[in-house]
Amino acid sequence: MAHSLYEWLWHHEFWLPPGITWEDMQESEDVHYPQPRDLLLSIPFALILVVIRRVFERTIALPLSSKLGVKDKQRPKAQPNPVLETFYTTRCKSPGEGELLGLAKQCDLPLRKVERWFRRRRNTDRPSLSKKFCEACWRFTFYISSFITGLAVLYDKPWLWDHRECWTGYPQQVSPARGKLLL
Repeated sequence: MAHSLYEWLWHHEFWLPPGITWEDMQESEDVHYPQPRDLLLSIPFALILVVIRRVFERTIALPLSSKLGVKDKQRPKAQPNPVLETFYTTRCKSPGEGELLGLAKQCDLPLRKVERWFRRRRNTDRPSLSKKFCEACWRFTFYISSFITGLAVLYDKPWLWDHRECWTGYPQQVSPARGKLLL
């Protein structure tokens, strides 16, 4: 099963231009091709980013939010009601008028209390202001650092300043990092 999934995932028609197979992409001493296994490096990098984000949010963004005065509103909690909770989790979060009337009769509550219960229950699912601040702080930090890193890495490359340089020597381009040909 795993082998057939592997074969399907790395089928050459998904990844390569027509007429080229993975056998055509064998490396030699002077030619280096990207290999499918190179994509597997994205998994540990993604996990590292998740860990960095969690640490950043807890150690930097959350204390910064409290120092800047971001306060979470105290939202009233919905009273425990198993019938309404079951409907909320299994059917819908915003029932129509007919469904509200049926639920009110089933729970022996006034329609207004059932509407209030659903509004309060929906509000408890919404993220708090400090959570939103931490998310925005992480996005700002991640994107600004990615941009600055990209500029630092590409600053001395000719194709950053002149896009026609991207096609010089196509398709036998030399990788500056390895000094080998890329296809």
